[in-house]
Amino acid sequence: MVSLTRFGVESSRFTVIAMIGLMLLGVAAYLGLSKREDPSITIRTVVVTAEFPGMAPVRVEELIVDPIERKAREISEIEDINALITPGRAVVHLNLYETVPNDELPEVFEEIRNKMNDAKDELPENTKGPSVNTDYGDVVVATVAVTGEGFDYRELRESAKALRKNLYTVNGVGKVSLMGVQEERIWLEINSRKLAAVGIQIQQVLDDLQAQNIILPAGQFDSGGINLILEANGELKDIEAINNVLTKVPDLDSNVRLADILHVRRGYEDPKTTPAYYNGKPAIMVGIQMTKGQDIQVLGAKIKKAVQDFESTQPIGIEYSFSTYQETKVTKAVNEALLNVVQTAGVVLLVLVLFLGWRPAVIVACIVPFTVMFTVIAMGPMGIELQVVSIAAVILALGLLVDNGLVIVEDIQSQLNRGIDPKDASYAASKQFGSPLAVASITTVAAFLPLLILHGTEGEYGYSLGAVVGLMLVGSWISALYLLPPLCVWFAKKSPKKQDKGPSLLITVYGKLITKALPVSLLVVIGSYVIVVLSTNLFGGVKNEMFPLSERNQYLIYMDMPKGTAISKTEEEALAVQEWLANKDENPEVTDTTIYVGDGGPRFYLSLNPGDVDPASAFILVNTNDFEGALVASQRAQRYLLEQHPAARFKIKRLSMGGSESGIVDIKISGPGVDKLLALADQVEEKFAEAPNMIQNEDDWGNKVLKIIVDIAQNKARDIGVTSENVSQIMDSFYSGSQVSEFREGTYSIPIMLRAEKDFRDSLEDLENLSIPANGRLISLDQVATFIPKYELSQLRRENQQRTIKISAKSGTLPAAELLEFIQPTLDELDLSGGYSIEIAGETADSADINQKLGSGLPYAFLVMLTAIMFQFNSFRRVTLVFMTIPFIIVGAPVGLLLLNEPMSFFGTLGIISLAGIIINNAIVLIDQIDIEWKTHGLKEAIVIAAKKRVTPITLTTLTTVVGLTPMAINGGALFEPMATLMIGGLAFGSLISLFFVPTAFYLLFGTFSRFFNHVFRKNDRDVYPADPEHS
Repeated sequence: MVSLTRFGVESSRFTVIAMIGLMLLGVAAYLGLSKREDPSITIRTVVVTAEFPGMAPVRVEELIVDPIERKAREISEIEDINALITPGRAVVHLNLYETVPNDELPEVFEEIRNKMNDAKDELPENTKGPSVNTDYGDVVVATVAVTGEGFDYRELRESAKALRKNLYTVNGVGKVSLMGVQEERIWLEINSRKLAAVGIQIQQVLDDLQAQNIILPAGQFDSGGINLILEANGELKDIEAINNVLTKVPDLDSNVRLADILHVRRGYEDPKTTPAYYNGKPAIMVGIQMTKGQDIQVLGAKIKKAVQDFESTQPIGIEYSFSTYQETKVTKAVNEALLNVVQTAGVVLLVLVLFLGWRPAVIVACIVPFTVMFTVIAMGPMGIELQVVSIAAVILALGLLVDNGLVIVEDIQSQLNRGIDPKDASYAASKQFGSPLAVASITTVAAFLPLLILHGTEGEYGYSLGAVVGLMLVGSWISALYLLPPLCVWFAKKSPKKQDKGPSLLITVYGKLITKALPVSLLVVIGSYVIVVLSTNLFGGVKNEMFPLSERNQYLIYMDMPKGTAISKTEEEALAVQEWLANKDENPEVTDTTIYVGDGGPRFYLSLNPGDVDPASAFILVNTNDFEGALVASQRAQRYLLEQHPAARFKIKRLSMGGSESGIVDIKISGPGVDKLLALADQVEEKFAEAPNMIQNEDDWGNKVLKIIVDIAQNKARDIGVTSENVSQIMDSFYSGSQVSEFREGTYSIPIMLRAEKDFRDSLEDLENLSIPANGRLISLDQVATFIPKYELSQLRRENQQRTIKISAKSGTLPAAELLEFIQPTLDELDLSGGYSIEIAGETADSADINQKLGSGLPYAFLVMLTAIMFQFNSFRRVTLVFMTIPFIIVGAPVGLLLLNEPMSFFGTLGIISLAGIIINNAIVLIDQIDIEWKTHGLKEAIVIAAKKRVTPITLTTLTTVVGLTPMAINGGALFEPMATLMIGGLAFGSLISLFFVPTAFYLLFGTFSRFFNHVFRKNDRDVYPADPEHS
């Protein structure tokens, strides 16, 4: 340890260059460091989709989902299988084990594709898919809305595609996707009366159309030694050409034009497919992702410039608007966090100046930029980005790194005041404190070890925190022993005035209290733990919130119409909501809105899971002027939508900073029977409805929908000359439309679709009168079929091959734990006989899961801490004493949280771990000081002397950390305020108690109970020094 300090002092010019180089390299590293909103994590979910239009959900479950799930279960890396089953569609989420390494994911994804390809043989004929999507977890860093007054969807699509092509030229841009695209169609609409009047059967029309609209080879011939290739081209060039296609009228020699018997028009998909709107205008949304390792601040500026430049090349009226833009959010978050760091450092400097004088204070404060620059330089090579978690790690480590510098500089200054040479003072301080501070740093890093060894998503999320804390502590220790001693030698001065004054009032009073406390050490130790027990009980009154809500200037509206609602009606309702949102008199805070109808839109925030594809749902993103505006506007929207839009159910949400929304209680009921599952879910929902201020109470199956069964009389149908297949195909064409040919325009192929005019397909009477060709004549459908109305499931879900219904509930006043306690008696009374089971999910389960995963790493952390402290002391009693101080970190923590009404959060838990590092640090240095004094004094006197020597740096460390965290506790945002508040309360009370606990417990272990321990350890425990008159 001393050699590092000696090198720094004696190689002064090299040390100066090292300081300057460290700062310059740190600034350069910061500018080149990748910055993003959240840690870069891998969502290990693969989405498999299969479709069979018109098939009932139960049949989809049996014929499509079962085979897919069986094949998926052959892959050992898959942990959970979740299936959403809707009419004619199955969406299966395959969740991989978190322990699957990232570098093995491509192989697993390929195996999934192969298994799904094998599953095709087991699926019904004409099933579309299964298709495999491995990009489910991709996050877009920007979403651009392409709109244009007076422009149709085709023109908007062309502009969006051109923009996408241009964005691919921007270095750092990854995948660019388009949403809200409406594909073109050529519609041939049937007028049943007109066809019947002229006696034309539709098949004749189709045959004539298909025979003409062809491009076919017509042979070749040799013309004077040159091969001439022939092509027969009857391709339809435009809509007029389709109108002019001739078809023969039965029993007549004349032909009629297609336009005389069908309505031919060019249009778009009908019904629409997941349309999007920006500020109420039809839009194509362009989602932009970035490649790994990019700096969002740099890339964001490039994207914005590229979009603005390309917009100027588009026709007047085409507009590009940013619906989401992560760069501004990241810049704001980073700047606010860095401001917290600067404020903390500034307040720490001010406190140090007041207590130490400006010279030693400035020297101690230098450890902050040195350590931060050291950490920033190392973050890049370690693949750590600058984001909210890594910044939180910097803040957590500030108290510890200042402590290292303070211990060294304060001791050097103390020696200088006694007239010792600066160099000798530096070497002595390094010799005494180098090893204890190193051990203290190791023990603190070990406390974060569970985060470093976590697998999967949690490990990726927490890795940067543990790694950055470790880097900060390593940098702090190196700075304290290598860079600060030379600064003390060069700039620190003897303070004779302070030396003449004698001990400070703090030292004098504390010394007297310790002298009086030692004879009653047992009472002090017992009293300390009584305080711990009482404080633990206070945690019962602290609300829990694993992750706070984001302070983005956005809120989300989830709109659900009754299942079975047509997308046109959903679109109409969503646009009505948008019209109110856009009213500046009603919502002055709202800047813009984006609507995704029938779809959940892109994942523009890490913890946001896009909603399911459902024609009866819509997702509305509302941007406001600022965060406060989002709060006010969202509360107003909650009231308005409940009162004015009873046709739909609305959930008003804000984005959560963690993986799941706080306050949510999920009850999952699994079992074989559909009706019993629905009945059990109803019981749970009815009880949840009695809880106060419920803002969410719903299941994920929804209501049943009406279905018309067309029951065909097989014998009669055969007599007439029709089959069930004929009837089904005709009905599908008549109502939904079927492709009969295609229209080619440049590089595009537009399907030509046959369907009845709207007036002939909007009632049950039209269905009964549907004309069916039979042996050269037309009959009505009701001649061979009867119509049976039936209610069936709109959708159902499965988890791990079991039918599972989930009830999600949230109260505006009750936290998740209390809401679960409220519903528990009802759950206990449910009839689960017949193979039914219940699982609790949501915030409480997620919290328990995270704690369990962190807890699994505690034995490793404890082993490292034990090894480091044992290396330092080689004494079981001293190691035990160090660990006995850890409970004191929780003494003041609940007090601070309760006084300021802050929740206990995930980052608060990390704050407790950081507190443990500070308390352990203080204990190690104090015990080491006692050992030094014990060599030349009796035990009591050594304890008093050592305690008086350490009280000032310990108090200063506590004070600087507490005062430094105060700005963050007041204005640190939802993420940092609970953590700072907890650390302030915990450190203020914990340090105070440990100042009395460590000396008295040391006296108990080595004085009062020394004979017992000396007998047990046979004096091999470094327990007795020859100079001890009491135990010689």
